[in-house]
Amino acid sequence: MLKPSVRQENTVDVVYNLSAFAHELYLPDAYIVTRDQGGQLAHIKQKATAATIGAFQLELNPVRQQLFQIIEELQPERLAQKFHQGKRKVLPLETLMEDREVLRAIQLYVHKRLDVLLRLVVKHRLPLSWAVDRRVLVKDFVVRIAEQPLEPQLFFKKTDDAVEYRLRLMDGDREFSLRDKDVVAVTNLPTGWICADYTLYQLRHINGYLVKPFRQRDEVNIPAASVITYFKSFILKIVNKVEVEAEGFEVVQNDALQHALLQPIQHLFGDQWVLSVSMVYPGDGRFGWQEARTQRTSMEINGADVRIIQVKRDSEREAAYMAQLLTLPLVQPDGESYFHLDQPSDNPYALLEWLAQERAQLEAQGFVVELPQVGDKQLSLEAPSLNMEVSNESDWFDLKGSITVGAFTFPFVALAKYIRDNNRFYPLPDGTHFLIPDEWMARYKQLADFGKKEGDHLRITKSQYTLLTALDIPQPVEMETTEGPEYVPSPLLKAQLRPYQLEGVRWLANLYHQELGGCLADDMGLGKTLQTIAALLYAKEKRAQLRAEGKHQGPVVTNGIQLGLFAPADDEDFLQPLNALIVLPASLAFNWESEIKKFVPSLSVYQHFGNKRHQDPRLLRRFDVIITTYQTAQRDVKLLEQVPFEYIILDESQQIKNRESKVFKALNSLHANHKLSLSGTPIENSLSDLWSQMQFINAGLLGSFNFFKKEFILPIEKAKDEDKKTELRNLVGPYLLRRTKEEVAKDLPPLTTQVVYTEMTAEQRKLYEREKSAARNYLLDNFDASSANYRMLVVQTLTKLRQLVNHPVLVEPDYDKGSGKFHDILEQWETVQRSGHKVLLFSSFVKHLELFRQALEERQSPYAWLTGDLTQVQRKAAISRFQDDPSVQSFLISIKTGGTGLNLTAADYVFILDPWWNPTTEQQAIARAHRIGQKRNVFALKFITRDSIEEKILRLQDRKSQLAEDILGTGGQLTLDKGDLDFLLG
Repeated sequence: MLKPSVRQENTVDVVYNLSAFAHELYLPDAYIVTRDQGGQLAHIKQKATAATIGAFQLELNPVRQQLFQIIEELQPERLAQKFHQGKRKVLPLETLMEDREVLRAIQLYVHKRLDVLLRLVVKHRLPLSWAVDRRVLVKDFVVRIAEQPLEPQLFFKKTDDAVEYRLRLMDGDREFSLRDKDVVAVTNLPTGWICADYTLYQLRHINGYLVKPFRQRDEVNIPAASVITYFKSFILKIVNKVEVEAEGFEVVQNDALQHALLQPIQHLFGDQWVLSVSMVYPGDGRFGWQEARTQRTSMEINGADVRIIQVKRDSEREAAYMAQLLTLPLVQPDGESYFHLDQPSDNPYALLEWLAQERAQLEAQGFVVELPQVGDKQLSLEAPSLNMEVSNESDWFDLKGSITVGAFTFPFVALAKYIRDNNRFYPLPDGTHFLIPDEWMARYKQLADFGKKEGDHLRITKSQYTLLTALDIPQPVEMETTEGPEYVPSPLLKAQLRPYQLEGVRWLANLYHQELGGCLADDMGLGKTLQTIAALLYAKEKRAQLRAEGKHQGPVVTNGIQLGLFAPADDEDFLQPLNALIVLPASLAFNWESEIKKFVPSLSVYQHFGNKRHQDPRLLRRFDVIITTYQTAQRDVKLLEQVPFEYIILDESQQIKNRESKVFKALNSLHANHKLSLSGTPIENSLSDLWSQMQFINAGLLGSFNFFKKEFILPIEKAKDEDKKTELRNLVGPYLLRRTKEEVAKDLPPLTTQVVYTEMTAEQRKLYEREKSAARNYLLDNFDASSANYRMLVVQTLTKLRQLVNHPVLVEPDYDKGSGKFHDILEQWETVQRSGHKVLLFSSFVKHLELFRQALEERQSPYAWLTGDLTQVQRKAAISRFQDDPSVQSFLISIKTGGTGLNLTAADYVFILDPWWNPTTEQQAIARAHRIGQKRNVFALKFITRDSIEEKILRLQDRKSQLAEDILGTGGQLTLDKGDLDFLLG
């Protein structure tokens, strides 16, 4: 049995059509037309519009969109609305065209729009039909597109009573006969299009109606009385563009080559500027240098007299000009008549900058350089010169510069706004515009961005001195002598500094002499505390030395508060308190105090927190070091503002990452000669964290936050702009010291980190999947990152899922089944405990830790406990108990409370019970055991439940950890977007 044949569905295409609407007025349409199996255009399906082509799987690309727009504008109803001249009732288009003035206006408008439509059709080789309708096969009415325009030639012969005028059109090297064809003038202006025997031609240089008299005859007689009017109206506009032969007129020869004209013009197919070269003769005699024509004829009308001006080219002199031009760094690509610079450039105005530099030499060789026009701006082509100098003024640098462009001189600061706004056109007094060189736009961009206008100069802060290093200007002496004496550890320092720690203290000492702030961002466990304490001792000794020598720089007064020590030098200079304020999380207070007393017992220390803390600023001034917490500093800001601090140091300085927080504002209101921040994670969530810390240590270094967001956060975090990353690294680099364990602490014992995968129990999995499904449906369907309530709901939902993975009893107190993870962790713990090792157990959830505390108590296994609700005394006792008591093998710690700053080297195992969003937080927790002083190998186990949100968090950490690595060389994490949420709940 034969299978029935399958009818192949015809494909469709859009065909554009021209039809006569009225005498000498042709309007367009577009149709969706089928193609037969041979690919030929067949039947009209319906009219094609932007709204209808989608049903036929046809793309609405920009070209089609533009063509449909033109067709819509040229529909009779739209034309009637446009030209109804404000009458209350819109008359039909046919009626409006009865008024000859209105008819001319309609024709002019239609011809201009049709010209655009036909150019698009020709350029993109789109199908065009003539007067097609639904009853015919469209292929029989398709118009052929001529390959090249028709070139006109004019012939004039003057007699006693008339001028004989003939028009000949050339199709390549063949004459195009108007009388042998059915010729329709489709458009008259701006250039003519004609349709002859279903072929569309463009007329070069002449309008369409000029062909009308020659459709029935070869020549036209112009009566003598009408010659001047006819020539002025029709011929003068085109005579110098086309070939003209004349007989019976006075002929004037103008054969002397005047000069070669160099015209910078914008390339048709790009932003680059190129050079057009023309040979200029007297009158209107101008030839493109590659033009084939060897002569040109034009007309000159003076009263009733008509003269013919003839120009014949001087090939020998033209060749001499071209020979000079070809010695310059210019090339002429194949197929083009324009010249390009021989070295390609991303700078679109590279040719104009080159012309400005070479203009004087070119004009000396006889060339004439035409000033370029960019939009409505005419550019000056004068070579600019720039002189700049920089001076040091206490806490800032002043940059003064003058620019000379031709006859005009103005200060460099006048350009700053233009460079900042990426506007290369600076207006000159004569109405032209100076094109700011591309090199200047790049070299001085940061200077313009960061500098503040002060009169006729720009001012930058001392901390922004790196902006000057790329400038080819003399550097102030002060910039070359900022390094202080070589650092030598004091005998009062009771510690042997490792080489990298010695280098860190040298770096801090150098910042001290430069009177600049810094961020010590060493990896966790490398001794940031010790390096800072050594720097404080150095500062105290150096101040005592300067005072003894009578060289102390004297008081600095800010808001009425004197900063520094101003008592006369005496034998007890060293006894003058240093007045350093250290602000830190409450959990680190004991560690700092013990390390100061251990390493520099000569420094007096006071802990400023608790109910019994001093409230008299005179008492606070008696101490070398005041230790306080972020919360206390915020509460006591008015008190602390009255103390003339030499140093303010923030430990775990990511605490001020939120620039809108009260603690950030409070700490930035305090005054000190020197500011330091200590953090293993200067970028914890976003680049905004870095801005907050840099704003504290060196105010103004990165500009305002809005500026920083526009210039750095958006380009780096959204667009991955590598140049901006480099620019930011260069700015913060001098004030940020970052060393990793792998780089400097090669003598640390090995650290082994392992992910231990666990499985949920069947009942646990059932609860988890039910909760995840409900959360996904709601949160993704109602995504609203701008809503605080929504964000809170996201946090609560994700937290609930994480707790279900840990143990469902954390969410449902009546749950009486097991937890796969809880069981596996206890098994690992028992193995470690039986082997005599000590282990740190970190969790994000105190309730999770309580489950393990209960299990340890049931097993009568001693443990230590550290969460946020412990007092300082209790913290100190817990740490000492774990470090010193061999029987205490377990330390249960809240990761946000004890994940930083603690020395817990008694442990050689670390359990991360549940993953944190930021992997750096986990690294910090592990570093409590893997740090200087550890002698044994350290093993870190990260417990992750398969096929759960924990596994997604682990992958998310990998996806979003690159930002800080690019800027600082450390880990970081960005905030969640909808894609992240979809990923986590998938």
